[in-house]
Amino acid sequence: MRHCVLLFLSLCVVGLQGCSYLRMQQAVRASPTDWIMYGGSIGRTNHSYETLKPPFVKVWEYDASAGFSPYSGAASDGYLFVGNLQGEVHAIEISTGKKIGVHDFGSSIVGTPIIENNTLFVALTNEKENLVGYNLLTGRVVWRAVVGNVESSPLMIGDRLYVTTLQGKLICVNKHTGETIWTYKIPVQQRPTIIRSSPSSDGNIILFGCDDGHLYAVDGNDGTFRWSAKTGGSIVSSPSIRARKVVVGSLDEILYAFDVDNGNLVWKQALGAKIYASPAINEKHVYIGTSAQTFYCISLETGNVIWKFSTKSVINAPPLISGDIVYVGSLDKNLYALHSETGDLLWQYQAKGRIKTMPIISKQRLIVFVEDRSVIAFKNVESE
Repeated sequence: MRHCVLLFLSLCVVGLQGCSYLRMQQAVRASPTDWIMYGGSIGRTNHSYETLKPPFVKVWEYDASAGFSPYSGAASDGYLFVGNLQGEVHAIEISTGKKIGVHDFGSSIVGTPIIENNTLFVALTNEKENLVGYNLLTGRVVWRAVVGNVESSPLMIGDRLYVTTLQGKLICVNKHTGETIWTYKIPVQQRPTIIRSSPSSDGNIILFGCDDGHLYAVDGNDGTFRWSAKTGGSIVSSPSIRARKVVVGSLDEILYAFDVDNGNLVWKQALGAKIYASPAINEKHVYIGTSAQTFYCISLETGNVIWKFSTKSVINAPPLISGDIVYVGSLDKNLYALHSETGDLLWQYQAKGRIKTMPIISKQRLIVFVEDRSVIAFKNVESE
């Protein structure tokens, strides 16, 4: 009888490890082209290091247990790490769609996790300890930090993590210990001070938008205020940086480009609809979707509209650039592949649910996140 009980308990443990336990069996070896955090780089350009063109064929579909925010997963060394609104991070083998493991962090995950070698950094919305360092080899939490409620994606530069909070703070944390290095608080006279915009950087200055309608620039080293620029509405999208310009959309229906160094307005373009999505940027163009179902290509130099493409519903997810293709999802349940220079439709995929999360590309797989909880991988039809 005792033997049977022990056997039963052992089977339970094995089952739990297979279903709700995240521990990698070998070290995650990062490469410079891995998509380790939101935007693919500290400038949040949403420009893939890999070139992948249609037509595509679906290779696998994965059930992630719960839905996603507009921010997507992180990928490194052939593994995908996906956070969901149920508070779980799923580790998935990109080539096969096989589940490696799951860890429940206890609170909704809105921002993209950061994967650096064998450590996962996760920001949480409601837990008292809102920023977590998790060791993938031991399957244990290394540290927890109290920063405030986070509904944005953390940023990693060197040994530091930067997070924005719903309490109106930008907080710099030591990534090895979770200790706070400095905190910048939005001035109290500004209302509201909620920050839902993810921070971006040129390597020195940290930039983020705020519900008070301002774009803020803060020194990344010591947290001192550098400059702010005012728009006519709340900024919930995340800024993107390229060629010393920081581009950000506002709920005042205008896309702005400011000088990174001083905050001077370079150009602005009225798009006639609220902008919730974050942009993608290459060397010449800015790509952005709006709540009026329209996707725009805009000159990075002048702000002039180059072309536009109409979908059938709201676009609230950032697009992804890969070579001369730009991928964008819509709440009309379609993912579109457009030529980046002309806007011509090259391919589209109609999903069963809405697409409100940006896709990513890793290991020659186009990875798409579909409401309410599906992760789908595609490969080029001509690839082996």
